[in-house]
Amino acid sequence: MFSVGSEGPRFNIPQNEFYVGLEPMDVTYKGSDQQGGIFAFNGSIIRLGYKSNGLDLFMGTGGKITGINDVSYFDVGGNIDIGFITLQHSKSFTLQIPVRIAFRYTNMTNAHTIISRYDRFKFGSLTGGIGLHLRVRPGKNIRVDVLGVPSYGASFASGGFFGGSVGSMAAEGRVYFDNLFGNMGLSVGYKYDLRNYDVDQNVYDYNISGNNVEVGITF
Repeated sequence: MFSVGSEGPRFNIPQNEFYVGLEPMDVTYKGSDQQGGIFAFNGSIIRLGYKSNGLDLFMGTGGKITGINDVSYFDVGGNIDIGFITLQHSKSFTLQIPVRIAFRYTNMTNAHTIISRYDRFKFGSLTGGIGLHLRVRPGKNIRVDVLGVPSYGASFASGGFFGGSVGSMAAEGRVYFDNLFGNMGLSVGYKYDLRNYDVDQNVYDYNISGNNVEVGITF
């Protein structure tokens, strides 16, 4: 991690968190290929994750069990905040500019598609971005975190045939209730996740947006 500027006193906060969420997701096709659009859906996925200092690992899955009839969805990835520029820091208020590297693998299939070279959306992505992070402590054991990071990078097919770019926007707000049960606490949060895939073969040009409501345990 790197930091620019005087930080002042640090927050004494839990460093680890497990969370679970339900994420309504909208997947829309924006290309012009006649074979495109088979992975589009509007439904919910289940999200699981683990967070520690500067690291957020997550996975999500959805299908018939979550109300998506034709398409199965799976992703796994992580966000790594490799550094930050501190603009303001005190005991009750912190404002920073985080520098983030993010990676994700996304797999979508359509149950009614005849097997072909286009029957599966399997893309990894590697992006980088700079955003804004605000942390406020209104009470001794209460924290409020607000974060937004736009990113841009490369997308690549797992089979190695196609590639392109992906732009994303991640934003979240979270309230932490620390030390409710000894060193353990609770969190409640909301995440907005937008990804825009622009692949050489435009049959894979999709916008994916999700609105995730999460609850977590901190320790």
